[in-house]
Amino acid sequence: MKKIHTITLNPAIDRMLYLNEYKSEITNRLSKVVDGLGGKGTHVSINLAILGLENQAMGIVHGKNGEQIIQMLSKERIDVKFQQLEGAESRMNYLVVEDSGKCTCLSSKGVLLDDQAIEDFIKYMDPFIGEGDYLVFSGDASNCPDPYVYNKIMKAFAKRNVKVFMDASGATLCKCVEEKPFLIKPNLDELTQLCGRKLETEEEILEAMETLSGTGIEVIALSLGGEGSLIYAFGKRFRVKAPKVHVRNTIGCGDCFLSGLVYGLHQELPMEETLRLATAISAACAESELSVGFDPERAEELKSQVQMNEL
Repeated sequence: MKKIHTITLNPAIDRMLYLNEYKSEITNRLSKVVDGLGGKGTHVSINLAILGLENQAMGIVHGKNGEQIIQMLSKERIDVKFQQLEGAESRMNYLVVEDSGKCTCLSSKGVLLDDQAIEDFIKYMDPFIGEGDYLVFSGDASNCPDPYVYNKIMKAFAKRNVKVFMDASGATLCKCVEEKPFLIKPNLDELTQLCGRKLETEEEILEAMETLSGTGIEVIALSLGGEGSLIYAFGKRFRVKAPKVHVRNTIGCGDCFLSGLVYGLHQELPMEETLRLATAISAACAESELSVGFDPERAEELKSQVQMNEL
């Protein structure tokens, strides 16, 4: 079976700061501090490992923080193939998590990756990428002056017929669709930007997704947050409603949803089962205090509560 590679160009350590309620201009007392992994690609790797699916985490790390990122991934039984460089430090993010579930992220920019650094990384990746493998591009690449850095990597491996799963935003996403990724996961604002017109009704959204699929994108998963998702996949349209849960932290839910899609499609599950799984693990993630991972037993319970209609 084809290998799955997650790509994280700007990984981080997420320092989670828990407190009852954040108030500005006063001293806030923390109830606890927990370090986790930052960088959406690393989150996808961990989620896939929880689902029991082998995968390879790739990216670029720097310094002692980079060593810690590699160690944290290795503990999750993930095949870690990060390029490790010295002379700088991978970033540290700070997440302020309130008891209400509200979360504020203070994110560092990360180590600058110029064109030469990306060329070197592509050469580093080359021996690991096989014919028909899955490449998952997820999250921030603002540390790259070239906003179209993902396109450069996709072009480098296009002749190997890789399947690209793209979770990006803004100009990066708009440019990426030119390379015909297998799957994209926009929100409504991003889909509107891709289509160049205002989308107000569900039918307008679905028509826009169908038009976009005509460019060669096989799966379009439109995230609607806690409301669920609209999906256009292989010529079929689905409306998926998420189960109601007690939300403790919304960070990482989108990564869980993407992970479920990657898992289901890689394992050749029926689309309905794939969507049910992806939605359930996203909901289970929302119940967790952490920024990455989910309770697989809770996700299994929630699968039966996912509502789905083919449109």
